[in-house]
Amino acid sequence: MLVFVGAVWLVLLGPAELPARAANFTVALQYAAGPGCPDAADFKAVVITRLGYDPFSDSAPDHVFVRIAPRDGSLDGSIEWRDSSGKWAGDQSFPLVSTDCLQLVRAMGFALAVQIQLLAKTGAAAHVDSAARAETAPPADASPPEPTPTPPVVTAPSNGPTTVPDATTAAPPETGGAGPVFAMGAGPSVGFGMSSTPVLLGRIFGALSWPHVSLELAAVVSLPSTTRRADGAGFSQQLLLLSAASCVVVSRWNACLLANAGQVRMVGDIDRPSSAGVPVVEAGARVAFIQLVGRRVFLNAHADGVTRLIRWTGSLDQVPVWSAPRFAAAIGIDTGVRFP
Repeated sequence: MLVFVGAVWLVLLGPAELPARAANFTVALQYAAGPGCPDAADFKAVVITRLGYDPFSDSAPDHVFVRIAPRDGSLDGSIEWRDSSGKWAGDQSFPLVSTDCLQLVRAMGFALAVQIQLLAKTGAAAHVDSAARAETAPPADASPPEPTPTPPVVTAPSNGPTTVPDATTAAPPETGGAGPVFAMGAGPSVGFGMSSTPVLLGRIFGALSWPHVSLELAAVVSLPSTTRRADGAGFSQQLLLLSAASCVVVSRWNACLLANAGQVRMVGDIDRPSSAGVPVVEAGARVAFIQLVGRRVFLNAHADGVTRLIRWTGSLDQVPVWSAPRFAAAIGIDTGVRFP
């Protein structure tokens, strides 16, 4: 919203009347945006609608680079100006704490249109001033007037700086690294190969994430599941695990190395009930997809596959009833909250 208000004030404060040639200002556009954002044609349409004419030409001496990139649930937009030799002439940042790329494109398109209007007005004013000097010029033997200096490029105000510095007095801004984001959440999953039948699991987790890496610690517990013989005798077992995951982050996808350690508690349902605990150590991998729901809440759908480093067998009256397989898997979905 600040981008629109600032741009309007700059236009209103400019000269009221200009020669018709001011509308002839053109610029060469290079546009790059991430998946899900409007394309270059849509961006151009925003600018053309605001100006009332098409200012874009591949042969124009002035070049403008428009870039939009997703970053941890937000969007980073920038407009960079370069001259005909490719030398940096100024830029403007447009951070947006949202994933609404259409909103950002409209704001940046409006700001670029205001910049073009300001440059066109500045060029027209310089033309009028030169014409006035020519009408009152001294005789031919007098010293010629000094040339009018080229005015610096001015950008539309936004949440950031309001004036693009002259290329001869400033350098492009530096970009610092992003700090970690803490998240926590919980959710259900279904495990396969953890009992004689699929078993329901529940977990709670905490995580630290950077732009390309994340670390997670979780506690996992299963509902008791019962395995029985034909005569009705059986035993129940319940998983209690601690889990750690180290992940590589690519956009909304996570690819993780996974390690689980804990215990299986077994209780025999026979004439003389008995119980026992068996250690569990597992290693494997996880694939997860994260979908933001609003600014901080997210959904995390994941699929895990593990190999048991320790196997066990449940027995009744010295007779084996069920042996844990070498491999197990789980699929689930979590709900979490981020704390940037």
